[in-house]
Amino acid sequence: MRKLFIICALLFCLGTASAQQKFSVASPDGKLKLVLDIAPEKVAYSVKYGKQQLLEDSRLGFEFDSGEFGAGLKAGKVQRRKIDEAYELVVGKVRRARNYCNEMTVPLVERNGKERTVNLVVRAFDDGIAFRYEFPEQKAWDSYVMYDERTQFNLQGNPMALLMYLPGYVNTHEGVYSHVRYDKVARKRLIEMPATFEFDNGVAVAITEAAIRDYAGMYLVKEKGGLVGKLSPKLGQEKIKVETDSFPHRTPWRVISVADRVGGLL
Repeated sequence: MRKLFIICALLFCLGTASAQQKFSVASPDGKLKLVLDIAPEKVAYSVKYGKQQLLEDSRLGFEFDSGEFGAGLKAGKVQRRKIDEAYELVVGKVRRARNYCNEMTVPLVERNGKERTVNLVVRAFDDGIAFRYEFPEQKAWDSYVMYDERTQFNLQGNPMALLMYLPGYVNTHEGVYSHVRYDKVARKRLIEMPATFEFDNGVAVAITEAAIRDYAGMYLVKEKGGLVGKLSPKLGQEKIKVETDSFPHRTPWRVISVADRVGGLL
């Protein structure tokens, strides 16, 4: 009987391990690293800067009219590439800037049902992490009505936060900034981006977004599991945030800028 119990326990552990997948991508200088953890019940990421854990167990996913997307997923074929290119700035101190990073694209595929697929594209720079979701052309899914995006930013520790609360989605994007410890950030209140956080050792993090096109703007709200992205609803619609009638489609970049000091974020 004891042998049977041990065998069953081993089979359970092996099954759990095989269902869980981990992938990572690091910045060119190796200091900044994102780890993606795909488990049966969730998809989450963590970010580490040197030996310091900045974000941990931050969940990813969506809520569509056809149901939630974030659990019961597996990874498809992962693609990687190094990007090193120059581009011209419209405004700034210099005319040309360098886009230098390591990129990882992970297809998130439903294990059951229609096997809907969303590609998670992650880029690791020396000064930050950026990721976005891409909806490729696929036979079983060619449009969506999105009720919300479930992107989390679960900061570790208790950094000083510099942020601005907003009265609602319709606003002037102006107001007074609050400078408080992270554990004192008000819950359930809308927060403007970028939001900046400074750790006791001087390391600074700014959370924002970039390249918004055919998509809703994102704000932050503090909940039990950390900061959660909240999309602005469509005009006259309280529930619907984004809808599209064709693929391919993609979200804006979710950006986590990192520096040794606050001034380094500029």
